[in-house]
Amino acid sequence: MRPRSYLFLLVVFVSGWMSFCSSGTRHDTPLQKPKQDKDTALLAADSSNNNPLAPFFDTLLTNGFDFPFGDGDGGGTYTSGDGKKFTGWYIATHTGENYSLGVHTGEDWNGNGGGNTDLGQPVYAVARGRVLASEDFGAPWGNVILIEHHYLENGAPKIVYSLYAHLEKRLVEKGIVINRRQQLGTIGTGGGAYPAHLHLEIRMANMKDYETTYWPSNFNKDSKWVLEHYEEPSKFIRAHRSTLVPAKAEKILIAFKNKYRMYLYVNGSLKKTYIIGLGQEPIGHKQQQGDNRTPEGEYKIIQKSRGPFEGAYGAYLGVAWMRLNYPNNFDAAIGLQKKWITQAQHDVIVNANKAGKEPLKTTKLGGGIGIHGWAGNWPGNDKQDLTWGCISLQNTKLDDLYKEVDVGTKILIRP
Repeated sequence: MRPRSYLFLLVVFVSGWMSFCSSGTRHDTPLQKPKQDKDTALLAADSSNNNPLAPFFDTLLTNGFDFPFGDGDGGGTYTSGDGKKFTGWYIATHTGENYSLGVHTGEDWNGNGGGNTDLGQPVYAVARGRVLASEDFGAPWGNVILIEHHYLENGAPKIVYSLYAHLEKRLVEKGIVINRRQQLGTIGTGGGAYPAHLHLEIRMANMKDYETTYWPSNFNKDSKWVLEHYEEPSKFIRAHRSTLVPAKAEKILIAFKNKYRMYLYVNGSLKKTYIIGLGQEPIGHKQQQGDNRTPEGEYKIIQKSRGPFEGAYGAYLGVAWMRLNYPNNFDAAIGLQKKWITQAQHDVIVNANKAGKEPLKTTKLGGGIGIHGWAGNWPGNDKQDLTWGCISLQNTKLDDLYKEVDVGTKILIRP
């Protein structure tokens, strides 16, 4: 949100930048109203389901995020109200930036034409989600839409909230489930408080219970607090252009370490359940070579081999071996942050994962993680903590799994 030298705005700022009552703006296009469709019914069922698999088949899961204007990639052309054509968009105010109204909570996006050239341009949903608020709050917020998004990040269910403010028009109503790149409204001026622009916020899950028009500076919050509660929209969107939706995967494995179970889904339906063994230290995510932990995150099968295997420990691989791409990019980022690996090693890992090849395994992060059998049958009961970090199956079950999955099949490993 950017100031303009209007007396009205000064009054608003001095009074604590409070939300105004709705001005009852008329909409030329009818709002889309919520309906009890199949998606809504499934969402209600999912929310009351204690099945740990339910979040992975939540119908609200999005397959990625886009920029809410232009071509969705952060650029594109647009035509102003007077017929002039412009190319490109820019950020006028950034997340966490201190300015005249306090600490900014998102990004203010403008068309490169400047002024009000982007007035009335379409605003799109950054991702699939459910509309939590759609209301005219009066100047300076104007028309505001707030959406809840569910997504998977490195195998973990996550939630963020996107907010679009100062809209000229709103085209969706509270309660509706909207799709990625569905038009929500048009760029406005916040009821005349500002030159036309889009105020975009990506709120973290810890903002769940805050008011739609919450403004941290009204409560003496600093930049550090803002950056702990708000994502930087451009950075977040670029890091989440594509996110996994298990129900859309042809084949996917989901393993729960605490249950010693792994589930095979084919085209969104459960096909088989496997009892699994884990690393000798079953609790916690693998971080370093020799910690004997099984990694947790989103991985994929990058190699498959049939036994018998040679070497001192070849027999312990059993009838087959399926290599996973550990360390993945998230593991590499943590390793770099903790100075366990160098920038060059990080980049080698990232490039290998991008190419579908085996990532570097000679760093402090370790490697050589996969799915294998055992030398004969497991000893004892079905809760086996016996490997150096791999997932183990009884050989007869491993043979079955080997036939079911392909190179490229993804596996989500949860605590």
